[in-house]
Amino acid sequence: MKGYISNKVMRNNEKHIFGVLFFFVCFIFSTAILIFNTGAEVFAASEGNNIETTESIKTYSLSNDISFNGTFSSHSIYFNVDKWWENTKAEVQVNFSINQLIDNSKNSYIKLSVNGTPFYSQKVYYRADSEVQQLTVYIPKELIKTGSSELKIEAYLRLSEDPCVDDVNSANWFVIKDGTNIKTTFNNIISNNKISDFPYPFLKNHDNDSDLEDLLIIIPDDYTDSELSAAYILNSYLQKLNDKYENKISITKYGDFQKGENTNNIFIGKFNSFPNEYTEENDQSDECLIKISNSLYSKNTNIKNMMILCNDDDNLIRGVKALGNQELISQLSGDTYKVNKDLKVDTVPDTKSGKITFDSMGIGEIQLKGAFRREAGISYSIPKNKVFSESDKLKIFMRYSDNLDFDKSLVTVYVNNTPIGSKKLDKSKALNDELELSLPSDISYTNYLDIKIGFDLILKDTYCEKREENMPWALVTRDSYLYIGDNDTEGYYFSSYSAPFVKDEMFNDTAMIVPDSLSSKEMNSLGKVIGFLGKDVAYNNGDFKVISNSNVTADDKKKNIIVYGTPKTNKLISEINDKLWFKYDESYSKFLSNEKLQLTEPFSYKIANFQFDISKYNNQKAMLVLTSPDNKVLEDSLNYLSVTEMFQKLNGDCAIIDEEGNIKTYKMKKETTKPVYEKVEELGGNAKIMLIIIGLFIIFAVIAIVLYLYKNKSKDKSDKGKIGSRRRRYNKK
Repeated sequence: MKGYISNKVMRNNEKHIFGVLFFFVCFIFSTAILIFNTGAEVFAASEGNNIETTESIKTYSLSNDISFNGTFSSHSIYFNVDKWWENTKAEVQVNFSINQLIDNSKNSYIKLSVNGTPFYSQKVYYRADSEVQQLTVYIPKELIKTGSSELKIEAYLRLSEDPCVDDVNSANWFVIKDGTNIKTTFNNIISNNKISDFPYPFLKNHDNDSDLEDLLIIIPDDYTDSELSAAYILNSYLQKLNDKYENKISITKYGDFQKGENTNNIFIGKFNSFPNEYTEENDQSDECLIKISNSLYSKNTNIKNMMILCNDDDNLIRGVKALGNQELISQLSGDTYKVNKDLKVDTVPDTKSGKITFDSMGIGEIQLKGAFRREAGISYSIPKNKVFSESDKLKIFMRYSDNLDFDKSLVTVYVNNTPIGSKKLDKSKALNDELELSLPSDISYTNYLDIKIGFDLILKDTYCEKREENMPWALVTRDSYLYIGDNDTEGYYFSSYSAPFVKDEMFNDTAMIVPDSLSSKEMNSLGKVIGFLGKDVAYNNGDFKVISNSNVTADDKKKNIIVYGTPKTNKLISEINDKLWFKYDESYSKFLSNEKLQLTEPFSYKIANFQFDISKYNNQKAMLVLTSPDNKVLEDSLNYLSVTEMFQKLNGDCAIIDEEGNIKTYKMKKETTKPVYEKVEELGGNAKIMLIIIGLFIIFAVIAIVLYLYKNKSKDKSDKGKIGSRRRRYNKK
């Protein structure tokens, strides 16, 4: 009986073991099938998100050398970790050179820290075999956070045991070389096609080493003006965001569409424009469809297609503008949305009081530590249709150490490399001091200010220290501000372009008038011009449209207009020829000479002319003419209005560009001066009060003089009358 039970138990155990083995084999087999069926493209999960298997790179580099002098010095580099990154690693490469007086016997060091936490130190010394030295080290993963981070490079340099000598010795230098960088590597999170993710993954934050375009905007071959306008408006919005992403963005016609494995695509047109890409039964709707899906042409599930389709021209523009309203888009958690005519899509400009705080600039508070001269720089731009003036002012609120030598310590402010004022630091105000300065008349007035705040922090009873613990400090608080008025630029010059086509950070009643049929290459080149304008656009409620020259109306001509084309492709060129400074000849095959430039042949046949002036059709508006007898020369010349390095060569209001890309610029208009009342309006409050007091004084002085003269004249008449009566009485006698 026992043997029977024992055998039964053994058989049951064998069955149990066999069942476990069978389950395990089935599990392995099914897993293998799953892997093979998915092409072995397995993504690791991270908090519910899949990630790309390919690792991406983003590098943040110094573009110029940074020089240190003295014992204690530091410089900060800022880098960003995108919210769409996973498994982020960061590597620091510091390229530096050091003075020849520092050797192994000297105690000189370099220290690296991120967000205030030190993570690496190294002794440094001069090496005869290497003019530029290189330090490469990884940032600890726990110090890397999403958003902006600060890498601080600090140097402690000693030439001798005498601390005073080291601080004042100009030979005690250390240079961080250009090319110093932070290289981040990461895996992009795969978007699940939510519209709220836009513009991700159509724009990704990474270095672009690919020859392929990252993003294509595609419109129909038989495009309408509204479809081209919608493509350019979307392109301008994306190009503004692209300043930090550096993706390649292009516009093309569907017939020239190249299906790329690594290219995101955005299709703009009517419901029946792209039947191979998208079909819908109800294609008669006036609503604008926005839909995101995985690309049909890529195995990478993070390469996407977006359809922006509408049969109504106005609502197509509304749909594109909706994508520029981040508050609206952030609410769309699905992959499909239909924009109707009642949806409010405009972004409304803030009502500006004129006060721009350091906090709103994204600067926050400024901290400066260490003895002697300590400086911090701030850069700020206002819209290009505005200009800083004497009525504008800078006010800084500050705190500083109370252990300074207050007979020698002061703060100085510079604007565009010009000192505008200084103030001695005061011990009684060490925890609550302020300085207000108006912008002087002798600085260069543009829409850009480069502000430098320098503190001379001199310690009392000691000139220098070997340790930094008791070093003085100064802090400029985040509520410090610029106060700016409302002063518009005068005239139409390339120095103030994108104004007036963009005004107060929105498109300003602007029309681009183009030939009836543009090639994809030409369309893309013009798209880059509008994208360059779009970098100054912050709000989507401005008015911009593209009009084929055969569709131009009288009302269209009354806008701010950009006229593009040859005399053969755009009829407006011949209409405005009488207003051109470099006119075409009778056959419209070459330009004629003028008082600025004598043109020769065949040079005059192969040049492009840019003219920026008052519009022929509305003297309250601007007209930018981009024309040439040669279509290729004209298209190539557009680099000057789409590439920052090229645009910087433009000045004045007229440019001649040859087929080699060489440029000559001219100022053809005479500058006008502002009326006196406008100059008075620009004065600051104190200056206006002083002007009023002087005016009243002059008025009172004139009145006093008039009364005095009147009184003396009356007195003279009275005296003469008395003398006359005496004479008459005398004669009677």
